[in-house]
Amino acid sequence: MLYRIKKYFLISLLSISFSSASADTIFNGEFVQGGVVIGYNKMANQVFLDDKELIINDDGYFIFGFGRNHVKNSILKIYKKDSSITEILNLNIKKSIYDLEKIDGLPKKMVQPGPELYKKIKEDRLLIGNSLKKVVLNNDFPSSFIVPAIGRISGIFGSQRILNGIKKNPHGGLDIAAPIGTPISSTFGGTVLLAATGFHYNGNIVIIGHGYGLKTMYLHMEDIYVKTGDLVTQGQAIGTIGMTGRVTGPHLHWNVYLNRIKINPQLLLSLSR
Repeated sequence: MLYRIKKYFLISLLSISFSSASADTIFNGEFVQGGVVIGYNKMANQVFLDDKELIINDDGYFIFGFGRNHVKNSILKIYKKDSSITEILNLNIKKSIYDLEKIDGLPKKMVQPGPELYKKIKEDRLLIGNSLKKVVLNNDFPSSFIVPAIGRISGIFGSQRILNGIKKNPHGGLDIAAPIGTPISSTFGGTVLLAATGFHYNGNIVIIGHGYGLKTMYLHMEDIYVKTGDLVTQGQAIGTIGMTGRVTGPHLHWNVYLNRIKINPQLLLSLSR
């Protein structure tokens, strides 16, 4: 896999979307709010984005991303193997424009849960949070991704959501609408960090860690074919689309986290083109 990554970077140099580059560092991706970027520097030993260290593989590849409301600028520092600074890059992060999405007809408890549900919601969030904190090691660098299910795109990343007329948190992932029972596959190989059922908002859920700070989350599932701790390969069926949790119809809600920051799944998929 690492050989293919190197080849991809070399043949794609002219089409790379980048805000900063040099003879030593190559970027593939979009420097935009919600964006994700793969970097390569064969001499790099350590890489820091805004003073937070990124995981880098032995060949010099690293991956990083920007949240929905990321600030205009970020600083990327790359240290050589002799610990000297080889590059300090000022990254210009473009602003994204997000849609307004209104959804009506949801049960009241899914928009304004009463005190009797607070404990359950808190427990759900704790399980998810602890799963996202887990560190996963993976020898395969995450460079090529597949869409986890086939269906109609019914919700996009970043949209401001109005549920039953009440302003809620922006949409954090990509919604793929399809009939109940439609297969869901892992977008890349990794380790199942959580496989659980019955979450109040999220329904049946799977979280997979892919290494290098990258994690994917699959929500509202019907069937789950894996269990916590399982190793999965890219394209492996992990379950099926359902309509569990807070939904108005059957669909997969797919979240992508990079160093615990939600990024745009569609921009992750664009790296595979």
